[in-house]
Amino acid sequence: MQLKVSQVKRIFDKLGMEVRPSDHIFAYFRHNGKLIIKTKISHGSGDAKAKDKIRQDFKLLEDDFCKLRDCPLSKEGYIEILKKKGLILN
Repeated sequence: MQLKVSQVKRIFDKLGMEVRPSDHIFAYFRHNGKLIIKTKISHGSGDAKAKDKIRQDFKLLEDDFCKLRDCPLSKEGYIEILKKKGLILN
């Protein structure tokens, strides 16, 4: 799976993640005020390093992460996956 920094940034935007630039770009996914996911990527425009680490940070299998990256998986669908995994309570 190829993963560009720009694709990860689009995921951040799609999920409405809080983004804080520093020496890296840190992103936080909150649901109902609770921090659920945090991840980071390097600045730049090429390939994102540690793509498997980023996927794991999002708590997704590769197939679901590809759907999130390629847009068939919406924010609501992502939240449903996290609920099924018990990471978000109903």
